[in-house]
Amino acid sequence: MLTASVRREGSSTFGENYRWGTFPGASVAWNLANEEFMQPVTFVSDFKLRAGFGVTGTIANNPYQSQTSYNFTTGQGAFINGEWVPGFVPARNFNPDLRWEKKEEWNVGLDFGFLNNRISGSLDYYTRNVKDLLYSFAVPTPPYLYGSMMLNAGEMQNSGFEALINVRAVDTRTVRWNTNVTFSTNKNTLVNLSNEQFNVTTEFFDAGHTGEPIQVSTHRVAVGRPIGQFFVFKSVGLDDDGKWLVENREGEVIPIASATPEDRQFYGNGIPKYNVGWNNSINIQRFDVAVNFRGSFGHQILNMQRLYYENPVNKAYNVLKTAYDPVYGKQLNNDLVYVSHYIEDGDYLKIDNVTLGYTLPSNLIKGISNLRIYVSGLNLVTFTGYKGIDPEGVSYTGDFTFAPGMDHRDKYPTTRTYTLGLNVTF
Repeated sequence: MLTASVRREGSSTFGENYRWGTFPGASVAWNLANEEFMQPVTFVSDFKLRAGFGVTGTIANNPYQSQTSYNFTTGQGAFINGEWVPGFVPARNFNPDLRWEKKEEWNVGLDFGFLNNRISGSLDYYTRNVKDLLYSFAVPTPPYLYGSMMLNAGEMQNSGFEALINVRAVDTRTVRWNTNVTFSTNKNTLVNLSNEQFNVTTEFFDAGHTGEPIQVSTHRVAVGRPIGQFFVFKSVGLDDDGKWLVENREGEVIPIASATPEDRQFYGNGIPKYNVGWNNSINIQRFDVAVNFRGSFGHQILNMQRLYYENPVNKAYNVLKTAYDPVYGKQLNNDLVYVSHYIEDGDYLKIDNVTLGYTLPSNLIKGISNLRIYVSGLNLVTFTGYKGIDPEGVSYTGDFTFAPGMDHRDKYPTTRTYTLGLNVTF
């Protein structure tokens, strides 16, 4: 089997030199189960080998990123003919070369089925190179009007494995149980941060922000390292006065008052290494039950609630009762500061959905061919050691692509929902 395609797409969000992009794709497959030499192997019902390659494009988040823009301001202007004339200040640089961010992906996989597809599933391994990364790059002024510029620079590499297994565990006239398990893992590396026009002198940039009054970045994105790493003072204890003790860049324990920004270090990662799901569907005569689990593992979360509210010193914020709990066996007596103590393991397993239904006999009520009553619950139980509200309520995309795993103070908590319903077919 062979499939091929070519797409030609344009977007006015890009510069006038590169508004159009060409995105090819191709895949091949061979189902060995259909070959004559596989016919004696009766328990194999499907065994398809696959391979593919494709390129997709990403559009800039906001329009006009390639255009010069100015902000109106009353603070800057000129005194002309006896009157103060407000002025305009540069807010964005002109970039006619702003173009598509391209993802080039290779994939190899296997689709399988055994025992007349009673056991089936797929296995996939992929590598994805993201080229011409779209991000705001620091540029010199002059010659540019503004100190940063949205452009294409850098490359990121991703690779991962995904698995899906479906099983008809029980299949009788009165009882049926279908279950499936999903598993995925991914790792990424920032390959470079330069392009043919701009070469960086410092091969990293900082992302994320704690907010006032701490006002420091939370992550560092560095060439040769994975995306999503926290960059923080590593706390190792408290001194006799309740002040933080941290580890410096030489591995020595020092008071936080003596620490410098160069003593911050990489600590944990906000992107889960593993994601799992387990879905079950059971039918017992007229009763039906669905139970779904999912979870994420191998990642950390910056608990911003604890960072700000678990501090007995700063009276400008609300205080949790845990602010007076011992830290490293001592009472904390330090103002707000970003240290690794507030970065926690974010592993969780969640009972995401449970539904119980009952279908009445079709001839029970005249004119009604199907009548089903059900009750369901969403977001029912979370098993986790994380101390925040919900380890799942953390953003990993959009503005948090380079600063994942931040559990912000002002987020709206996830909700638990119960539903009682009726399905009727006339």
